[in-house]
Amino acid sequence: MNSIKKVQSSIKFDNKKTLNVKLNLINKNLILISHIKNRIKILKSLKIFLIKHRLNLINLINSEAHKTRNESIGEFEYAIEFVDYSINLLSKYKFNKKTSSNRAIFFKSPGSVFAITPYNDPLAGMTRKIAPSIASGSSLIMKTSSYCINLCKYFDDHLPNNIKNVLQFSFIKDKKFIDRIVQNKNIKLITFTGSTNIGLKLNNIHTNHLQKKVLELGGINYAILFDRHNLKNIIDEIIIRKFKAAGQACSSINKVFVHKSLKLEFEKIIKEKISKIFCGSVNSNLNPNFGPLISKNHFNFTKKLESKALKNGRLIARSKSYNNTNNLFPLTVISSKINDNIFDIYETFSPLLGVAYFSSNEKIFDKLTKTEYSLVCYIFTKNSKLIDKTKNLNFGSIGINTTKIQSPGSPTGGNNLSGIGREGGEWGFQEFLTTVNYVINK
Repeated sequence: MNSIKKVQSSIKFDNKKTLNVKLNLINKNLILISHIKNRIKILKSLKIFLIKHRLNLINLINSEAHKTRNESIGEFEYAIEFVDYSINLLSKYKFNKKTSSNRAIFFKSPGSVFAITPYNDPLAGMTRKIAPSIASGSSLIMKTSSYCINLCKYFDDHLPNNIKNVLQFSFIKDKKFIDRIVQNKNIKLITFTGSTNIGLKLNNIHTNHLQKKVLELGGINYAILFDRHNLKNIIDEIIIRKFKAAGQACSSINKVFVHKSLKLEFEKIIKEKISKIFCGSVNSNLNPNFGPLISKNHFNFTKKLESKALKNGRLIARSKSYNNTNNLFPLTVISSKINDNIFDIYETFSPLLGVAYFSSNEKIFDKLTKTEYSLVCYIFTKNSKLIDKTKNLNFGSIGINTTKIQSPGSPTGGNNLSGIGREGGEWGFQEFLTTVNYVINK
């Protein structure tokens, strides 16, 4: 954290003048990516840049997001996949679709984009917004998390000029400048990944023009185990999904519902598996399974949730800790009720997991249909009728017998308080486009 503070003190944070220069630049340079060939050229330059700086970018993910070495490498590769997907999509996407003898639909950029990315996927979080924006013909201004300011500054300092012409980073200390960007009439789309609370605030900023918003927000994600089909492997998946990025991932599981018939077997397996898991410094030679939480504030928040959860629940399992750095929170599993005021209310965004036991399938499905945080749901069963029933659930993503739901070619995002719009795939790309109904009367 001290090194981050030193960099922050050396960064020239935007003021009104510098911000206006950046906003004017990306708007003026929209013409540079009006042609598809130029977009492909810039995206290929972006890929070359990423590969050239691979080692430094991985090191920055490791040091700032506190991800393990393997997880940092995985994120780098994931970041490249978003660029590759956009390049491939551009080679085949039809921006001019004829619908009748005298009518065509043109797909084009609506204008410049304001992108805000989170700390938990600092590099992939950027490329998943940069790539489709440029592919659509939209220039963009980007604000990343202050927790990953070294990576952002490195990215900005080393970008080739042809990319900088259409991509500007904004270093913001005063939050009023976020309002200023949103209120700029040339910003036609806002894409944000982060908490529901901040997403609602962004959505409510007063402007004198209209904008499209793509908001991927918080999720109180559930996993439901209906039967013992493949139980050991399923518990492995749940554990891995939970400690990915120390639980600081939008796809992380908040609470697991387990059928009562599985209770003893479930607890025996999960205790055994979690006893072999360690958290620790990701820069040590001990090779922990996951690292610390991002900040002292988030650590304190998680400790408070744990304390409240233990008042009405019991500790089922807790992983080990090397205790060799600050803000380490072991993977902790606590029993809960079907309806509770912790795991149903707060997105833990940490290695804190609730477990509740149920006997009625109907009641569980009723609960799932009523949730306001409809980002991701994981269903584990071999029962085809239960699987078919999940198609009526209102979640952005549903994993059936898997937690591996994400890919650059798939649309992700939530409904209700978990967001609006999609990222990823052709569907996410189309969020960056508008249409022109073009009719010729001969």
